[in-house]
Amino acid sequence: MSFGTEARRVRDTALPHRRRYGALRSAVSRYKPLGFLATWSYITSHAGDVRRDERALVRALEVLEASRTAWHAELAAFARRRAIDKRRRRDVTVEEGRYRHGWRWHGPDAHDAMARTVAALWRQHEAAHVPEADGGIAEIIRGYVERGGRLDPAWAPPLRRWLADRHRLLDGLAYGDLHKMAELIAHDALALIRPGGLGDAEEIARVFLAARAQMTYLPRLHTDEETRWWIREVVIPGSRVWVAEREGRVIGFAALRGSWLDHLYVAPASQAAGVGTALLDRAKRGRRSLDLHVFQHNTGAWRFYERHGFTLVSTGDDNEEGLPDAHLRWARP
Repeated sequence: MSFGTEARRVRDTALPHRRRYGALRSAVSRYKPLGFLATWSYITSHAGDVRRDERALVRALEVLEASRTAWHAELAAFARRRAIDKRRRRDVTVEEGRYRHGWRWHGPDAHDAMARTVAALWRQHEAAHVPEADGGIAEIIRGYVERGGRLDPAWAPPLRRWLADRHRLLDGLAYGDLHKMAELIAHDALALIRPGGLGDAEEIARVFLAARAQMTYLPRLHTDEETRWWIREVVIPGSRVWVAEREGRVIGFAALRGSWLDHLYVAPASQAAGVGTALLDRAKRGRRSLDLHVFQHNTGAWRFYERHGFTLVSTGDDNEEGLPDAHLRWARP
C-alpha cells in the first residue's frame, strides 16, 4: 500500500483503532527520514498516546505529512534546477548526494527533530560503552548534545572532513550510529555547499539583493530586475559559482572568476552562522591564492577576510559605485 492509502486509513473513523494504529506504523515504514524507530518516536512525542487516543493518531500523522510535503517540494525544486542546468547524475557531489538522500528531517521543525534524535542516539551510545576510535567525532557529538543542539562553529570544518572521509571510504558502516549522528548534526547545523548554476539564478539574486540592501552606504544604480538579469546572464555564465543551501533554500553564494573572488554574499538571516566561512573555504580549495575587492565602508567584511588570512594589497575606488575599496589577497602558506 502507498503512503497516501495508509494516511487515509489513519483518518478513517469507521476503522477500529487497532487498524488505524497499524496504518500509522505502515505510513512511517514508507516515509522514515530518521529511520523507523527515530521517526516514530519523534512524531508520537508530539501527539500523545497514539495507542488509545484517535486524535493523537491524526496529530502524529500530520507531523509526518508536513515533513513529507516539505521533502517533495524540495525534490521538485531540485528537479527543476537540474532541468534548467541540464546536469546529469554524476554532477551531484558526494556531499550533495548525502544531503538529498541521507539522514535528515524536512520541514519547519527540522532542527527540533534532528537535535532530539541525536540526543536519544547519544544516550544509547554512551550506555553501550562503545570504544571510541572514531577520529574525534564523539567529542563533537557530545558537545552538540551538551550545548542543547548547537554546534560550536570551530567544530564545523572537522565535522565536514570526518563525514567526507568516512562516507567515501567506509560508507558509514564501520561507525554505525556515530555516522548517523554526525550526519544529522551536519544537516541540522551546516549548510550544503554545492555547485550553482542557472537554475539557482532567482535564489542567488534574492540573496544578493537582500545582502546589498543592508549596505546603506551604496548608491542604488540598478533596478531589481536589472540585477536579476545581470546575475542570470553575466555572473553565472562567466563564473564558477558555489551556493550554500539549507532546508532546500539558497542562503549564500560565492562567484569565482579565475583567481578572483568576485562575490561572496550571505542572506541576512543566515549571517554569523559559518555560512560565509564555508563558502570561502570551498573557494580556496585547490587554489594557491585568491584576490578580491571589498568596500572600505564594509568593515565587517574586511575583518572577516582578515581573519581568514587575507592581507591588503592596495586601495582605490575603481568600481561602479565610485566608493573607496580595497584589494585583498590570500596566499596559501
